[in-house]
Amino acid sequence: MIIIIYIILIFNFIQSAYNINPENIAISGSSSLAYNDFRSINPASLANHKGLSIKLIGFNFGFDNNFLSISKYNDINGANFEDNTDPNYYSKSELYDIFNSGININSHLAFNLPFSDIVFNNISFHNRVYFINKSSLPQSFVKLLLYGNEPNETYNLNASSNVNIFTESALGYSIKSEDLLYGFKIKYLQGLVYSELDNLSDNSSFFITDTTTGFMGEAKYLINQSVGGSGFALDLGLIYEYSNKIKLGISINNLFGQINWNDNNMTYNLFRDNIISKLPLRFNEKQYISITLDTLNAMNIISLPLNEIYKIEEFSVIEFGSLDDIPLSIDSLLISGSLIETEVGTYLLKSKNLSSNQIKSFNLKSEYFKTEYPTNINLSLLRKFEDKIHISTSLESAFSNNLRNSEKWKFSLGIIFNRLKNQPITFGFSIQEKGKIFSGFSYGYKAGPLQINHGIRFNDAIFFQSTKGIDFSLSILFKTNKF
Repeated sequence: MIIIIYIILIFNFIQSAYNINPENIAISGSSSLAYNDFRSINPASLANHKGLSIKLIGFNFGFDNNFLSISKYNDINGANFEDNTDPNYYSKSELYDIFNSGININSHLAFNLPFSDIVFNNISFHNRVYFINKSSLPQSFVKLLLYGNEPNETYNLNASSNVNIFTESALGYSIKSEDLLYGFKIKYLQGLVYSELDNLSDNSSFFITDTTTGFMGEAKYLINQSVGGSGFALDLGLIYEYSNKIKLGISINNLFGQINWNDNNMTYNLFRDNIISKLPLRFNEKQYISITLDTLNAMNIISLPLNEIYKIEEFSVIEFGSLDDIPLSIDSLLISGSLIETEVGTYLLKSKNLSSNQIKSFNLKSEYFKTEYPTNINLSLLRKFEDKIHISTSLESAFSNNLRNSEKWKFSLGIIFNRLKNQPITFGFSIQEKGKIFSGFSYGYKAGPLQINHGIRFNDAIFFQSTKGIDFSLSILFKTNKF
């Protein structure tokens, strides 16, 4: 458990999950027609690529939340929350409303291994590593902080966090036939680490302030862990060159994509002895954590030892969907207290005294985890007003909200400005649902075949003061057409 929590804490410090290039985060999905190398998510764009392009260095990191920006922090910093006659008064109820969706913190880190993103003519290869974390706390945590323990109140303590660490390796190819460009990219997804902190049920974690008896509460969580996973995904793209100045494109990315976290993949087989044997949980085990507070009041504090007021349980379990799936004596398990029935109808079998061979003998395929790799559709348009200025637009959506993606449609507009010699500039914005705006900017410098680019994007804002999150990206490219 310590290793899993350590991973979660690290990646809370580190959005659009797959925008790894500065130009991508600046103009979002509208970059799919603006470039013909690894900066385009449309694999058909490679048909116009000539020569060799190599990314020497490339990384992207960012974080965002749903409640705090610099301007909001300035509003509440030094505010008086009690005296409404104070010039610096700030209403607690107004502050509380900011957290109407709880506390959500997302973070992301992605990078290319050196020399692992290559395009040669109309063929491409890349290898990328992704770290993605999503954590949330309910609004009731904020209520406790602002108003304290209100009498006869029940507080929801449901919390969650998950971490996905995986690599994506892809091989792409495209061809051109008159005004049409076709392309595809086959991706191999290699899961490295998956972990999740989840509530045992919707009502398993709560805190009650009862004026008659005292404080009571409990919190029950399961920690899931997997090392090693694999899967495949497919990108398809089509571009129509309407004229020398107008291009239309459509791409479907990550088709059929998912990562299956099981014991039949390269990562698990390679690192089974060196890593998996050192982890606190074995394959298909979960960590059960229970914290129970039993009637905390003044009399009990005086007369009872602490271990009788609250109790902490922590042990490994295996989860079964029904009693019929457990190949052991149910009566013996119930008598020994080795079996726990959950509110959602599943059963947790304590596994500390089970050998690894016994666990392997169980039919646990239904317990394998799957990470959905969201399929994304992108419709794009590029308009060249002159050789040095291009306008690009796109409309895109994912088919799920997993891995920092969104099912909501997003409109993006970008401007590619190349009038400054050897200094390419891009800037743009995206609109995703009511009032949610992303703005970005990238700047580069060319020196012969080398090009250095860096970009920044403000999440849910146009200006830095209002942003609730930032993406930053840096890349160093080598490009030549002398082949």
